[in-house]
Amino acid sequence: MTILDRYLVRALGGPFLFGLAAFTLLFVAGELLNIARLVSEEHASLLAAAKYFIYSLPGTLVLTFPMSMLVAVLLAMSNLSGDSEITAMRAGGISLYRIAAPMVAVGLLASLVGLWFQELVVPTAGAKAEEILRREIQSGGTEILTDEVVTSILPNGDQQLTMAEGFNPKTNELQNTTIEVLRKTTPLSLLFAPRGTYRGDTWTFYDATEYILTPCCERIDNPQLFIDIGADPSQLVEQAKQPEDMSRAEIGRLLQSGVRATDTQRYARLLVTFHSKLARPFASLVFALLAVPLGIRPQRSSSGAGFGVSIAIVFAFYVTTTLCLAIGQTYPQASLAMAWLPNVLFFLAGLWLLHQAARV
Repeated sequence: MTILDRYLVRALGGPFLFGLAAFTLLFVAGELLNIARLVSEEHASLLAAAKYFIYSLPGTLVLTFPMSMLVAVLLAMSNLSGDSEITAMRAGGISLYRIAAPMVAVGLLASLVGLWFQELVVPTAGAKAEEILRREIQSGGTEILTDEVVTSILPNGDQQLTMAEGFNPKTNELQNTTIEVLRKTTPLSLLFAPRGTYRGDTWTFYDATEYILTPCCERIDNPQLFIDIGADPSQLVEQAKQPEDMSRAEIGRLLQSGVRATDTQRYARLLVTFHSKLARPFASLVFALLAVPLGIRPQRSSSGAGFGVSIAIVFAFYVTTTLCLAIGQTYPQASLAMAWLPNVLFFLAGLWLLHQAARV
């Protein structure tokens, strides 16, 4: 790294921290009100509420990383151009592309860090926050996940559809489970069990009543029956999570679990979230490139002006992203393209603006 690179990268430090603090505060303002409600209505201790807030924070930081990168480059370029340093660099034979290179490289690094944070830190912290919410704040909760549905393919090609009214993660117990076996569209058997627990590597259902529908009608009562439903307790918990609270690895497992056959709407949401979670962190790279030409001014700009420009760009970017993801959810076959389209559009806009600024 040359002296020039180090100088430009150092110029990003203060503005980045300013942007991170400002945008994070905007995002957590509502969460702080929710924490206050938990303390007053749920009679939660301040310590439990503070722990819940801290573990909820990583999910917010993933969203504010790209915004902070935008503010950092905008303000750094504005300060450098306001002090005529950009003019001096270009007079010394340094092109605007060369000046932009270390800032764009920092944007790429921020994208990779954001992706790592999203995939490894956020799911763990989110699960811990939910655990604190259930056990320390809402201490009377039943911890029951409702309406569990699992589809699996049996070795002979038949389809097994398992539906349960609830699942208790604490005891690994399914409640009021119905298991239907289908051959294409023809029902072969139907089983109902009021209780089922996971032991070893399979499910044990108690007091089960099975109805053989094809080739003849027959009722069989089983006090204890072992059945592989195609999912273990951890997979059932994953199915109950919102896609935004899961890592791409967790979503990928769900996409392979048969959810497409049982809930096409949830499948579409999972698929578009799977692609958007990879595209979203790279907004840091896009914003860094876009901010370089926009930050160049003939005189020094105030932090307020740079922050205002940042708000406008962020608003435009995330409106575009919301529209694209809505299209991707409606047409799952286009979800990959829709997830990356905002990045591509704003990146091309940044390249064009940089090219125009370099010609001046």
